[in-house]
Amino acid sequence: MDTGFRCVIGSDGATHLEHQIGTMRFDLATGQMTQILPSPGGIQSVIRPNGSFGLEQTVGNMRFNIDQGSYDLLL
Repeated sequence: MDTGFRCVIGSDGATHLEHQIGTMRFDLATGQMTQILPSPGGIQSVIRPNGSFGLEQTVGNMRFNIDQGSYDLLL
């Protein structure tokens, strides 16, 4: 699990800064928080700011939002 600050470019081209502390990932541009649930393997379950559950997989510097069909570039 990565922690710290990172710049993120979403599939829509929006750029923002994230800060991850433990299992909480904060979007510093919007103030929203995503909860990352501990899961074995390369796919993580997340609870998004709107309360919905989702699946993410990080490969290298790409984070794929499997349930949404989108991705984020992690810098």
